[in-house]
Formats: sequence, C-alpha cells, structure tokens
Amino acid sequence: MQRITEQTATEPVLEEGSSLTRDAMHRLFKNRLALVSAGFLLLLILVALLTPWIAPYAYQDQNLLLGASSPSAQHWLGTDTLGRDQLTRILYGTRVSLMVGFVATAVALGIGVLWGATAGYLGGRVDNAMMRIVDVLYALPFAIFIILLTVIFGSSMLLLFLAIGAVEWLTMARIVRGQVLTIKRQEYIEAAIAMGLSRWRIIRRHVIPNAVGPIIVYTTLTIPSVILLESFLSFLGLGIQPPQSSWGSLISDGVENMENYPWMLIFPALTLSVTLFALNFLGDGLRDALDPRASKD
Repeated sequence: MQRITEQTATEPVLEEGSSLTRDAMHRLFKNRLALVSAGFLLLLILVALLTPWIAPYAYQDQNLLLGASSPSAQHWLGTDTLGRDQLTRILYGTRVSLMVGFVATAVALGIGVLWGATAGYLGGRVDNAMMRIVDVLYALPFAIFIILLTVIFGSSMLLLFLAIGAVEWLTMARIVRGQVLTIKRQEYIEAAIAMGLSRWRIIRRHVIPNAVGPIIVYTTLTIPSVILLESFLSFLGLGIQPPQSSWGSLISDGVENMENYPWMLIFPALTLSVTLFALNFLGDGLRDALDPRASKD
C-alpha cells in the first residue's frame, strides 16, 4: 500500500485544458466596465419588454389643456406640446429604437460579414468585382434609395429595417475584407489549405472567427448609428410614424422646442447617450475577450 501511494504521488499532475470560450469569458468577467454596460443594456431590454405594463400612461393619450409642462409628481419627466407624458413616450421609444437598432444591424452584419469575407479571401477578379459593387452602392445617396423603396413597396417598419440594413452593410464589408486580407496570409490558413479543407469551410471556421474583434466593435457602433439614421428618416416622414415614437423622433421634437421646453430634449438625448456609451464599453470588452490572438492570463 505504501509503494502504491508513493508511486501515485510521483506521477505528474495534468493541467486541465481551457477552451477559447472559457478564456473569453474569463477575460470578459475581469472587465468591470463591460459587465456594468452589459447589465445596463439587459435592464434596458427588460424595460422595453415590460413597457406596456410599467408605463404610467398610454403612449397615444393627449392632454391639450395641459400642454408642455415641466417635470412634476404626475409626470416625472414632464409632457410634450400635446400634453403627452414624456416618460411613457421614452419607454415606448426604447422598444422601437432598440428594435430598429438590433434588427437593422443584424441585417447589415449578415450581409457585410459574408460579402467582405468572401471578397477578401477569394481575392483577384472576384474581390475586384465585389468591391466595385460596394463602391457603386456607396455613391448612391441612401436617402434617395430608401425613398424609392418606400414609394415602391409602401411605408412599413419591416421595410425600414431592410432599407437601413441594406445601407449599413457596406462599411462592414470593407472592414471585414481588410481583416481577411491580413488573416489569409497566416500560417494556420496555409495549414488548413494543405489539409484539403474547402474554401467555404476555411472562411466559416477560421477566417471569420479571427476577425470577430473588429466586427464586434463596429457592430456596437452601428447600432447607435442606425438609431440616429432612423431619426433622420422620421424627420423626413419616412421613419416611425406618429403616434408611435422613437428616441430619434423624440430628440427631433426636443430640438424644435429646446429653448422653451428643454426637458423635451434633455431626457431622450440623455437616454440615447448613456446607451451609446454602454454599447461602446461593451464592444471594447467583447473585442478583448473574443480575440483569439489574445494571450492567456
């Protein structure tokens, strides 16, 4: 028994392996600012889902006799020029803005990543042809493009998602292409080619995952950009239609009345600003955590 114990004690202890996902989660949990931002965004999404039950008033209710009133016990964030409760409109605007931001960004992400990765990896004439298409679309004024889609297919929220996504994917494609041009010269890509893997499998399993850092960062920048783009379209009458509201339309209304009723601009602008900062901080944290080339702690 003693010999067995001594033999067991002299055996080398094998260290437990660590996956890329575990390493990424470990790096992310060490970034407190990213975790706080993620918590804020999750809370914002929860508030958006529960808005019909927690909003103090109906979003279409008006009180013309009350008009624009400053924050009070009845209306915590004041009312607009039509006597509508600002807190209620910001809560419902959160639902619309987040939906526009996430769905349109998902459309842009799907098209841009696939387009850019394919063009950058294949290179040559394929790359040249695909990127010339991007250049031509860049030259088209996006407002005219969206107006044309609205005239042909009519105004709807789904069309707004697709139209904005069809505009925002161009920059994503260029960013991904630039990353892929660098990645495809790496040794592990040459090893995958030597093993006989197909081009599509190399792009899906090796190229895109190693470009995820810049993709995540630009995605977090695209969401607020999409929200601001929606506000511009709402100003032209092509975005969210009344009585529905979004952060962009509320800010547009606040700008028109900022001298007399500053609360109409301050609260929706503050909500948008805090959300923008949270998305940027979370994006930086995810970039550091998901980068496969980051060294192990």
